[in-house]
Amino acid sequence: MGNIHLSDTALKQLTALIGKNIDPAFGSKLLEFGSAGISIAGYLCEQCDYLALTDKNKEFTEKPECFREDNKIQLIPDESLSEDCYFGRFHLVYTLFGFRGLPHLVDEIMRLRRLIIKGGKIAVIDYTDDDFSNECIKQLKRCGFQNFHQEIFEAEGKEAFLIVSEK
Repeated sequence: MGNIHLSDTALKQLTALIGKNIDPAFGSKLLEFGSAGISIAGYLCEQCDYLALTDKNKEFTEKPECFREDNKIQLIPDESLSEDCYFGRFHLVYTLFGFRGLPHLVDEIMRLRRLIIKGGKIAVIDYTDDDFSNECIKQLKRCGFQNFHQEIFEAEGKEAFLIVSEK
């Protein structure tokens, strides 16, 4: 999938949607998993204790626009996510337009599931075309996620969805 370009307004809207799922009382260690070339990490870093960013596209994680030395965003190479030190570390893993086109979606969801603490959440944002929201829910259920919440919204004139589910 190619890079998606969103306006600042759309990025702030996505930040608000993800931000609603940060529970400071429960914990706020977040992982942004992407492969669409966009990030809201720079917008979210002040709302959480710890934020990490990974992407299938190595070029994006080498020099993402959101990364600044003064914020608390850690860059994690995608291939490093299988290391034990990341297991059960995150309260929320979110993906922005990052699942569409992945060849082994269930494998990716299971890999991300291991990174989430018990009771933590995964949040998936993507466009609704091709009935992709139903496919995401089906695969999340298959991987053991539960308590689904879905929200439909508009991003850049296209209908999109947010699915949040608990581990």
